Amino acid sequence: MTSLTADLNPRQKEAVLHRGSPLLVLAGAGSGKTRVITRRIAHLIEGGVAPNTILALTFTNKAAREMADRVRSLISEESMKGITVGTFHAIGLQILDKDGDKLGLPSHRSLMDAGDQQAALRQCLKDLRMDPKSHDTMHILEVISSARHLFKSPQDVAREPGRKLIARIYKAYLEQKAAYGRLDFDDLILKPIELLRTHEDVLMKWRKRFGHILVDEFQDTSLSQLEFIKLLASEHRRICVVGDDDQSIYGWRGARIENILNFEHTFSDAKAIALEQNYRSTGHILDAANAVISKNTMRREKKLWTDVGSGAKLESIRVPDDRAEASFVSATIQKLVREEGRKFSDMGILFRTGAQAQVIESSLNFAEIPFRTSGTFDFFDRKEVKDVIAWLKLMQRPSDWTSFMRAVGFPSRGVGPQTIERLVTYSRTHGQNVHRTLESIDRVPGLKTGALNGLRTFRKTLMDGRDKVRNQEDSAGIVAWLCGELRVRESLIRDPTQGPGGERNWRNIELLMAAMKRLQRRKQVSSLRDVLRLLALERQALSEEADGDQVSLMTFHAAKGLEWPVVFMIGCEEGLLPHQRTLDEGSGTDEERRLFYVGITRARERAYLSYGRRRLRGRQSVDVEPSRFMLDITLEHRNHTDRGIQGFEVEADEAKRRFEALKARLGGKK
Repeated sequence: MTSLTADLNPRQKEAVLHRGSPLLVLAGAGSGKTRVITRRIAHLIEGGVAPNTILALTFTNKAAREMADRVRSLISEESMKGITVGTFHAIGLQILDKDGDKLGLPSHRSLMDAGDQQAALRQCLKDLRMDPKSHDTMHILEVISSARHLFKSPQDVAREPGRKLIARIYKAYLEQKAAYGRLDFDDLILKPIELLRTHEDVLMKWRKRFGHILVDEFQDTSLSQLEFIKLLASEHRRICVVGDDDQSIYGWRGARIENILNFEHTFSDAKAIALEQNYRSTGHILDAANAVISKNTMRREKKLWTDVGSGAKLESIRVPDDRAEASFVSATIQKLVREEGRKFSDMGILFRTGAQAQVIESSLNFAEIPFRTSGTFDFFDRKEVKDVIAWLKLMQRPSDWTSFMRAVGFPSRGVGPQTIERLVTYSRTHGQNVHRTLESIDRVPGLKTGALNGLRTFRKTLMDGRDKVRNQEDSAGIVAWLCGELRVRESLIRDPTQGPGGERNWRNIELLMAAMKRLQRRKQVSSLRDVLRLLALERQALSEEADGDQVSLMTFHAAKGLEWPVVFMIGCEEGLLPHQRTLDEGSGTDEERRLFYVGITRARERAYLSYGRRRLRGRQSVDVEPSRFMLDITLEHRNHTDRGIQGFEVEADEAKRRFEALKARLGGKK
């Protein structure tokens, strides 16, 4: 056991060894939280705890795999057997697979992804005689999801001022899900809670099953996730949560910083241990981060420090506009590669909004700098990928009208919106699913000859595909067969409307097949049902998989948990960070400040903070001011450069004088 704690600092060792009460580990950025949580798991097992009673909860499948790999490197493979490491959603699905029948859930239920949810909501709007094009379906889904995770019913929402319309849509959405026997990602948390609350025998079973619970990134938990944890742990109280309130940046999707701030109230006998020694960044970077985050009042007091030295100061750069900013970033990357021998993968570029990415991408392409983009357009949101997955879902589940509406148009076969509307009306009138309606298309009134021929071809391919599914054929092989039957590659590459992007679109389908093969191999599954569920659960990790030496270009939100030797934070301006929406709402800037702090603490050696004189907002170029957060970093920890209209640098003394004058002028901002 000594070997598990020999290389830990005193606070880390204390966290690994603590027993007898709930434990809160306040792990500052780069302070070794993964080391602590994995060593604690290994120490529990070496101390005699049965591996199959250990549950470790994470927020991404990538984090779960990394955690499992780290534990595996500490203990024997035999000792690993039975440990449950996974996301909240994956564990919720596991519980529903075992006991969901007690809630009356159908055995052959399908899991909706974000695209399915939007399609379902659009249909709800049509059923309510509303125009889907006149409503922001993404926003409506966010409002519904937020209400659900706060345990508010449609009736509760209807009693809120101005919410009667959203309550009607919310009710219709729930009814449609139930009618088709479908679950969305919210259900993977909320249904297990309902199950554990209403069935005492099930609750006792899972409490006994998970006698030791560890939660990573606890600051990101929602009210419902906290309730899920409390249900499982409130009796045995063998729970350890690890997180950092200063990195709580997902309030917009339901995360509650109060969960970590009030942990000792939730578990009154809890012990808190703060990890403050940083193993990632140099002194100037940490001092800058501490200066920024210390201005927040809703936080647990801690101060990051390191013993590796001060390192280089941060660089703040003022540029004329966003194009000059992009040119500066590209030129600096080229210089670092050329003069310091750095790799492109050593560098990350962080931005607040998708519009910023477009300018940077153009500059990187022009400079022939390889890069990958995350946090904007997801791989699984690409049309051709969604089209293929719609076919697969329909093969696996014939009642899936949402998938039918997408699949029937891939490739185009003369079946338009009016034809689909007639099919849906006919199926509802006769109480039929997609499969039965397709068998009856000759009896559907009003269908034209071209549409009928297209539907007959579609029906044959679908039925052949369903035979392959029933025969448990390899799911990636089914995709290859489907693309051959539909002549997808030929239609994408030869279709003049696709332009030069057709080859790239086909490559995306090849990447989908490769991802399915990896999942089959990694999870040792082959059935289409299992692979589709894994695709939905591991969507984020699969989207981010990339090889080669590339600069990472991503949002601040997507960067949490990552690090690079060199980080560029672009658009450090009022209206971007903090975001204008936050300023307009007057709801306080604490979370925006935490986002800025997360950006700084991604850097190991160098950090560049750039901002402009002017920024393109919509179609207008407007004057902008530097972020109030950047002004909290003194020149003791930062060099400042002011690049003139022609790109020439102002002398250091003059730049310093200008910056101090600007700081004094804006000093009233908090």
